[in-house]
Amino acid sequence: MKKLAVILMAMLFIFTAGCKTSIETLNIAVELNDHAASAYIAKDRDDFPKYGIEVGLFEQYDTGMALAAALARGDINVGYICVIPAIISYARGVPIKIVSLTHQYGYALVSKQEITSVQELDGKKVACPGEGSSANLIMKLVEEQYGITFNVLRTKPLVEVTALVNGSVDAVFIPEHYASILVSKGFKMLLRAQDIFPEMPGSCIVVKNNIIETKPVVVKKLIKLNIAETNFINKNQKEAAKILSGYLNTDETIIENSMKNITYTNGLNVNNIQFVIDKLADWGYIDWFNAEDVIWTGD
Repeated sequence: MKKLAVILMAMLFIFTAGCKTSIETLNIAVELNDHAASAYIAKDRDDFPKYGIEVGLFEQYDTGMALAAALARGDINVGYICVIPAIISYARGVPIKIVSLTHQYGYALVSKQEITSVQELDGKKVACPGEGSSANLIMKLVEEQYGITFNVLRTKPLVEVTALVNGSVDAVFIPEHYASILVSKGFKMLLRAQDIFPEMPGSCIVVKNNIIETKPVVVKKLIKLNIAETNFINKNQKEAAKILSGYLNTDETIIENSMKNITYTNGLNVNNIQFVIDKLADWGYIDWFNAEDVIWTGD
């Protein structure tokens, strides 16, 4: 009987261990905005396990640059992050690949109500996150396209909101959902990202190379999950906005209005990624490289 019990215990151990190998642990980080909607929705609906993915950590960062630093330190192995800090991280040697887009656009120039045109901001004080941010890309493109120069205050999105509200700056280059928060307070959305950069890649999923190399099947599962959540968002935007409002501690109506300024999509356009790389290299932020080097297609 003892021998039989030992055999049964061994079989049970093998069985449970075998089951466990079908679930893979990922340490995930997201930005504190509605750019990472697909991750928040997957977490709320408990969809990660349905795709054989176990989430170890689910961390929030207030900027893409802070998230990029966490990737570099090795705190996380998957990031839902804006494309520009992802590209800069790769250029600086962080071993990551972009595996999927999560959205296009999602940034805006918001100003005081009395500002009637972009040209009026020439030489004026504006707030913008750091040079490694996607909002900074939009600001630089506005300067190029309009032939103007801004007096720039570098700060985080939450501080940007306060700076515009208290009159410390005349306008802000800021990501959604913060742009829509300001609009709800009576400020003016002068430009959206799509007005400056048609088909702008907004945010993406990046995965550390060691995960891609050792567990490519898991990464493919993550991509499939992202597609499923994006389809859910596009078909159920009111429900998605309600879910996001809880994670972002923001009024549901503001989130819903914000999501209308974002196109939730997953396809990676190499030419658009290359345009971003070219610009960042031209401005001296990175050394130039081929966009295909930073993208993993699963082939």
